Amino acid sequence: MMIRRILSAMAILAAGGVALAQADLSDFPLGTTSMAWRLSGSDVSAPQTLRLEVTGLEDGRYQVLLSVEAEGTPEELGMLGFLGSAAFIQSAGTNVDLAALFTLIKRRERLEVGEEYALPGGVIFHVREEAQVAGVTCLIGEYQTEEGRRVELGLALSDPVYFVPLLRVHGEGEAVEFEMLLVEYRRP
Repeated sequence: MMIRRILSAMAILAAGGVALAQADLSDFPLGTTSMAWRLSGSDVSAPQTLRLEVTGLEDGRYQVLLSVEAEGTPEELGMLGFLGSAAFIQSAGTNVDLAALFTLIKRRERLEVGEEYALPGGVIFHVREEAQVAGVTCLIGEYQTEEGRRVELGLALSDPVYFVPLLRVHGEGEAVEFEMLLVEYRRP
């Protein structure tokens, strides 16, 4: 039973890593780009911090440093940071469609403020505004899940950001069930 859960979580993580990544390593310039996200939600006792540094090297290679800062009980820390964020989104009952996120991420340059876009599964994404998230220009939009949850999504336009700058899932009464927010961005 435990092995089946681990394998299921690994499958979700593989899909989630692809869906939440919005920049390729080759998009990053020479030098070190530092990013930090705060992950929080109704099922997380204390916010977690996910840090990522991408260093573009002279020879065309990259160095990546990924760290997670979290506090909690062993049960709460069973799925840490990004390694658990995709599973958390799915398992916490939010059921965010990762295929819909992937579609938006890959087409973000074509999206326009005030417009609506049809996503897989009949979901409509509405682009609300262009705004700054940790100093990065982003398109901010939202869509409703089949379960009635409102999902806010920020897509980076001005800078390479490896994971989405904003992913916020609202449940009943607008309570935030999950949030992944870029809180720091430093350019080389």
